[in-house]
Amino acid sequence: MRFVAIKTPEQQSCLILHRTRHLLTRQQTSVINAIRAHLAEFGIVAAVGRNGVEQLLGVVADANDKRLPEVARACLAALGVQRTEGTDFGVRPDDQRLASIK
Repeated sequence: MRFVAIKTPEQQSCLILHRTRHLLTRQQTSVINAIRAHLAEFGIVAAVGRNGVEQLLGVVADANDKRLPEVARACLAALGVQRTEGTDFGVRPDDQRLASIK
């Protein structure tokens, strides 16, 4: 049997921070992929990357753009809010915490 040293609370906290950041990153990626896929069903596509997602969310926010039905617009707007909340409160602050630990 192999014995492992007990982790200190600081070490355990660091591991929790890494796992949380990884989870938030996966969730953010999932939301972005869903936004892209749903808009692609209507023939609305954009470049890969952050700028492309911002362009797509601009289409969602534009009420004058008639390519997107109102029900779909409302659902995609909710996904857009979820994406920005995940970025503002999740991944970026965790990056700052990780940098301060290292």
